[in-house]
Amino acid sequence: MDVSRPYTVVVYIDNTSEGNAAAEYACALCLKFKVKYRLIFLYVVALYRRTGLSLINRQTDQMNADIREDADNAMIRCKQFLSRFESLVTYEWISVKDEGSAGPIMVNFIADSLHSPVDLVVVGKSTNSGIKKLVGGDVSDHLLDNLLCPVMVVKNQYDVSDDGK
Repeated sequence: MDVSRPYTVVVYIDNTSEGNAAAEYACALCLKFKVKYRLIFLYVVALYRRTGLSLINRQTDQMNADIREDADNAMIRCKQFLSRFESLVTYEWISVKDEGSAGPIMVNFIADSLHSPVDLVVVGKSTNSGIKKLVGGDVSDHLLDNLLCPVMVVKNQYDVSDDGK
């Protein structure tokens, strides 16, 4: 690693206990760093894809409007959660809206839009049902399978203390 650039940590955050656990873990990790770091919280808004059929697109547009509204509310709650870390760590907030599933959107954003190497991605491990995995996939599994950098998957409960207990 080039010591002149910061160690870059990207956290997939959403308004779930798993997303909060990933955020908390990443903040605790950055507090322990002895090197300069760049902490990025990435919120992904995954929209339905439009088709070539206008009747279906009207329905898709309405569903996407609902998704955007829900995402705006969820982002507010995520930022409220992160506010407890503002005096402890510096971080950036990035939200990405695109069509598709959250995992591929995040992989594409990291590869194409960050314009700097990512050293670590932190994501919460969700316990998705079989149907959800078939429809939207599991974000952590997709990141593990498709990113070239290390991925830390954080369970909902973890211990970041140094006391070994």
